[in-house]
Amino acid sequence: MVTGFGKQTTTGWHPLLSGTHELARAIADPVHDGLAWRERVASRLRGLRGAFDEHMRATEGPAGHYAALVDSAPRLALGVSGLVREHTDVLDRIRALQEHVDEGRPGTEEIQAWARLLVHQIFAHRQRGADLVLEAYHTDLGGSD
Repeated sequence: MVTGFGKQTTTGWHPLLSGTHELARAIADPVHDGLAWRERVASRLRGLRGAFDEHMRATEGPAGHYAALVDSAPRLALGVSGLVREHTDVLDRIRALQEHVDEGRPGTEEIQAWARLLVHQIFAHRQRGADLVLEAYHTDLGGSD
């Protein structure tokens, strides 16, 4: 039976969602001073990186939320494996974007486009995780349409 996992997962998402929203706001800010704008974006990326690192620590490994989900609903192991693989993709995108922002290249429009893709990727990852939790509860409780 699936118990307690949903609460653990949603509470662990707050810093990551907050960091993602902060990055989205930073890239939407007007670019009056390119250097100041880049510094704000870089700061938000660092915060997002820290939140994502914490998300990975909380979800991966034998004591992580994903292990608890698979223990409760083994049929979801493939979906959980996909979420773990996504962590590498998201982390790579954060690192690459941070490098470009720190080095002052490319232009602000490209950085905004890449950051929007990152924001979308994180929200899609969150949705897939929520869908797995819902599937575990739905099937476990015998729910139907």
